Amino acid sequence: MLALALALWLAAVLGWWAFAFLPLPAAPPAWLAAARTACFGTMERGLPDTAGWMMLALAPASLLAGILVIWGGELRSVVRAARSRTGRVVLAALALAALVEGGWVVERLQAARTAEAWTPGPLEDGPLPAAYPREARPAPDFTLLDQHGAAVSLAALRGRPVVVTFVFAHCQTLCPFVVATLRRAAPDGTAVLLVTLDPWRDTPATLPGLAERWALPPDFHVLSSRSTRDVQRVAEAWGVPAARDERTGDLVHPGLVFVVDPAGRLAYTFSNPPAAWIREALARLGEGRERSG
Repeated sequence: MLALALALWLAAVLGWWAFAFLPLPAAPPAWLAAARTACFGTMERGLPDTAGWMMLALAPASLLAGILVIWGGELRSVVRAARSRTGRVVLAALALAALVEGGWVVERLQAARTAEAWTPGPLEDGPLPAAYPREARPAPDFTLLDQHGAAVSLAALRGRPVVVTFVFAHCQTLCPFVVATLRRAAPDGTAVLLVTLDPWRDTPATLPGLAERWALPPDFHVLSSRSTRDVQRVAEAWGVPAARDERTGDLVHPGLVFVVDPAGRLAYTFSNPPAAWIREALARLGEGRERSG
């Protein structure tokens, strides 16, 4: 009985760690992405958070302890069985599975280290140039769901400045940097809309966890939809290019940030701007309202 229990335990551990680290398909079921976030959480580097690492270690350890307490007296017979031909085959198969899975884990850890070491390219950290082009065309309207399950539309935000950008949860470098920049740049009263580029994985059910991971202030809304096509149309309307790897679901995209004036007109378009530029752009919108008033 102990041999069977240990085999089932090892299989369960391999499955548990695979659930945490195996790359999700390009279009996973909503329950799968939500369940993995609920079990392990995710940090900006794409790894489980502190509670997730505890779940990965403590859950198997406590189960193993329980097995040994109940069937520990059979341990010697298990060792003898492992030396048999069948036992060696079983151990070899389990070792191979552990080796393959270990490769996934190492790959994720290496990606995390790369993300941690990444720094944005050189940016002009001075004030927004006075001659930076100012636009005045209508910003494409849309309605999507935010992390609270509420419908958020650009039209409903008329009368206040809005910042719009396009990001996705599994991005480990550019997206967290853009979100952190917006947290520093956007003053109170500015609505910030973070539209996902990955609606296949960033479903409405996963948005609360993403908002918590990114520590979003009250006026920040991370947006998706139950229809992936609805989200794709928004990116297309705003002219945001994104190259998607259909095998892994990962995307390559520019860090575009759009500033919309209180009248719903697209005022500025930036690519990976420093916080000072965004603050200055929003300040100019306020100055424009005062002059027109």
